[in-house]
Amino acid sequence: MNNGTVWLSCGVVRAELEALHRQGLIRGRLHFLDSMLHMDPPRLETALTAALEQRLQTPACLVLVYGDCCSRMLDLVTSYRVGRIDAINCAQLLLGRDRYRHLMREGAFLVLPEWADRWERIMQDELGLTHPIAQDLMREHRSSLVYLDTGLVPVPHRQMTDFSAYSGLPWRIETVTLDTMLQLLLTAEADAHLRAGTDRP
Repeated sequence: MNNGTVWLSCGVVRAELEALHRQGLIRGRLHFLDSMLHMDPPRLETALTAALEQRLQTPACLVLVYGDCCSRMLDLVTSYRVGRIDAINCAQLLLGRDRYRHLMREGAFLVLPEWADRWERIMQDELGLTHPIAQDLMREHRSSLVYLDTGLVPVPHRQMTDFSAYSGLPWRIETVTLDTMLQLLLTAEADAHLRAGTDRP
């Protein structure tokens, strides 16, 4: 019996997935892992494996809402017969491949809404980048900070202004709809049901 879809997702897109779920555009159960696991890929892989093992206790199919976030991501998809979004990271999930590549060519440093509140912890505590080192690195490799505004939370002007001062880069807003994300989710869900051998909900 098919108990629906389980969406196992990075918490960085929690607000966006919950919005699509509330609107009835995706169905099933949402399960999130802390986005800070990205700072330690082996820990992320361990957490994903544990969640997938737990999923074996139910017949529901599962979709990984993750990009290329740990070294064995494709092995997990194959081993556990789950679906996964066709995006290298969550920024591309929101933007789509073409727009993402365009912004990368521009040298943009992309900031998702959930990440905007954590930039200081990540830059200072996790990466150990002091103000001068952060400015040198960011200016060498990036041209601007681009905040991806999905419209679900107020734009964090203060946090982005502080991040701009810390990094030495100007910042701007890129308005993003959830249309691209929804299409990639639904495609991954269809693949998940095929892999799991279940009927679509």
